Amino acid sequence: MQRLVVCSESELGPGQMRTVWRGRTPIVVACSERGEYYAVRGFCPHQGALLGKGRLWPRIVSEGPGEGYGLERESEILRCPWHAFDFDLETGRCLGDPGLRVKTYPARLEDGQIIVEI
Repeated sequence: MQRLVVCSESELGPGQMRTVWRGRTPIVVACSERGEYYAVRGFCPHQGALLGKGRLWPRIVSEGPGEGYGLERESEILRCPWHAFDFDLETGRCLGDPGLRVKTYPARLEDGQIIVEI
């Protein structure tokens, strides 16, 4: 595995993301509202859109019939900018089409730097 230094901790705050390139492959790195880091391959598997141009969303779930809705996890869903496919940053799975998935990479904070293992 190769270590990719993305940026310093102060450059990527909660609810933010950025794209770094490894050769011709974009890697989208995001920080959740809880301060956890995620990294995914930056091309949408549907039609190749750059996921880094998308948005981070909270995962909203129903609490049951007539019970309303709640947030399951904050800022851990990445929405594709072209066709609004939603990807779980933790697993890489598409919420609307389980057959679609983006590759995930381990990401972490180390000595004040955000590191992705490629």
